[in-house]
Amino acid sequence: MESGSPSAPSSGEDGDATDSPALKTDGLLEAAGVAYFQATAAGTITGVNGAFIRLTGYTRTELRDRSFDALLDDKTSLESLIATLDEGDPSPVSTTASIRTTTEVVPCTVHLQRRSPGDGADRESEIVGIVTQRSPETETPSAAADTESGLAYGRTFEALANALPDGIIVLDTNSDIQYANPAVERILGHDPDELVGSSKVNIIPPRLRQAHLDALQNYLETGERNLNWTYVELPGQHKSGHEVPLGVSLNDFTYDGDRYFVGLFRDISPRKEAERTLKAKVAQLESIAYLGRHALEEGDADDLLEKATELASAALEVDCCVAFEYDSIGTAPGTVGSGAPTTDVGIRAAGSDGDAFRVRATTDCDEALLERECERSASTESLAGATLASDEPIVVEDVATDDRIDAPHLSDEGIHSGLGVTIGPITDPWGVLVAYDGRNGEFADHDVDFLESAATIIATALERQAYERQLSETVDELEASNERLEQFAYAASHDLQEPLRMVSSYLGLVESRYADELDDDAMEFIEFAVDGAERMREMIDGLLEYSRIDTQGEPFEPVDLETVLEDVLTDLQMMLEESDAEITAESLPTVRGDPTQLRQLLQNLLSNAIEYSGDEPPRVHLAAERCGRRWRVSVEDDGIGIDPADADRIFQVFQRLHSREEYDGTGIGLALCRRIVERHGGEIWVDSEPGEGATFSFTLPRADADA
Repeated sequence: MESGSPSAPSSGEDGDATDSPALKTDGLLEAAGVAYFQATAAGTITGVNGAFIRLTGYTRTELRDRSFDALLDDKTSLESLIATLDEGDPSPVSTTASIRTTTEVVPCTVHLQRRSPGDGADRESEIVGIVTQRSPETETPSAAADTESGLAYGRTFEALANALPDGIIVLDTNSDIQYANPAVERILGHDPDELVGSSKVNIIPPRLRQAHLDALQNYLETGERNLNWTYVELPGQHKSGHEVPLGVSLNDFTYDGDRYFVGLFRDISPRKEAERTLKAKVAQLESIAYLGRHALEEGDADDLLEKATELASAALEVDCCVAFEYDSIGTAPGTVGSGAPTTDVGIRAAGSDGDAFRVRATTDCDEALLERECERSASTESLAGATLASDEPIVVEDVATDDRIDAPHLSDEGIHSGLGVTIGPITDPWGVLVAYDGRNGEFADHDVDFLESAATIIATALERQAYERQLSETVDELEASNERLEQFAYAASHDLQEPLRMVSSYLGLVESRYADELDDDAMEFIEFAVDGAERMREMIDGLLEYSRIDTQGEPFEPVDLETVLEDVLTDLQMMLEESDAEITAESLPTVRGDPTQLRQLLQNLLSNAIEYSGDEPPRVHLAAERCGRRWRVSVEDDGIGIDPADADRIFQVFQRLHSREEYDGTGIGLALCRRIVERHGGEIWVDSEPGEGATFSFTLPRADADA
């Protein structure tokens, strides 16, 4: 016989366990009371089961490695018994033999089968056999062999069928049940003894019975199958009346001239439930992903809330879903925390404490239910209120028996279960999201997680919208402030320069008319005054230019820095000649920006490098390096350098590191550079040490950065 599924090995009379892998069928044969042995092709016993030990009276140790011929009478040998077994034929044979036990010689029927070791195994084939006692007084040898063989295999099948967790049913061509194993009762609730002799249609749902009978008749007439017999999923009718999902394998056979059908089936309810749960989880995850994208793309709170209730109602398969906004005393409605208020779009009612719920969005809810939920905003008198009062999601499987709420109106409105979560932080909630259903039932953990995720997306979106409103207000205020500052700067440049021109003009008149009457000190005083007025005019012009970097700039466009550098060097030609400066540059890129401001940026940096070169002729080098979506441009000099402690201060307005007697200037040139770079979305910084020169670096967007 072929070895079947592993089962627990049975102990022999000496307590040893079955020692051969081939005897893993021992438990099944032992349950059937069938003696079993295994031997090499030469006849040496390699394993036996407990029934064989009891038959012979020997212990397992005494039988192991013993020749099977020693157990046979003098007229028979194993070699003669297996002579009829072809080497390549796995079919079993049955013959009679006499077995020597410890006390007597017992007439037996021996069923033998040759078993190959399997492909690639480096060992000889082996012999397996079943031995059953026979009664020679009442049966001829051949009849006895056939009967005992049938009994042995019958008991083997019965032991197997009784041990299987799957149901087995054997039918005749009339669909009458001829056999049912014990598992049928566990799966479908029917006693196997009661089923035998009845029609199979009793275990088929009524809606499918006629189709089954028609399909059976068609198969008997034509041999055509209308479904996959190897495996098909069909419902079975439980004795209590409900349907049970089954995985079924079918086959047919002929016995003693009659045709039969055998069905092997198992309850696949756990798998079906797992599939339903997985499908629900996937649908809920997709809904959450969609809601999240919708929250990012759409800025309208009411549209988001409506979409959330629609998705929640569908994903949870409930009757209706509502987003309630909570309006507590002293808190503006429509906010998470202290956000901006929203418009009143639905039913609103105050509770006894003055707090109120308002319906902001709803899907498929009756007006009466909404009104009564809003009217009862006290914590235990509505599902919405109970949700708000709870520190965690509230799951109500039966509103009539749940002692956390006292809301008879729910049952009156046909609501028997529900699920609610808070929108926003527990300490300062925006409101609640509640699902209502007309059936009593459970909400799974993934249902609670889904509704919490939806509430989190809503709260995050509302908070983001509140921040966006605040940011928009701040930007408007800043724009208004900048406009006022620009107006002030313009007024300052216009109104202050007029008195300065007047001062300069009158000082010039004093100098020209009364030059002969003034002494040297007076003339020096006039020069100081004129110089001060001129510096004041330059500072006012610089301040005006600084204030207009953002508002008066040109639109961005591709700018070739090579061309900009050529123009700057032309403008600085006189300064370069006077200082004997040498300017070198690597290949400069094309960037995206304001050409006029970038020209001013390079001109300020180069003029600074030349001015602060010290006693030696200036040597300045420009380089560029690509950094992701930006270019980093560096202007390196070998001048007097800068203390690292002043590296940030030099970019501030009117911040000078040297006196006017040492170096001329208004102290606004580097502040303009920073403002220009920041307008282009970049950064500017300096690396320097006193006496070691300085390297000013800044970043600008690539011309193709938007491509």
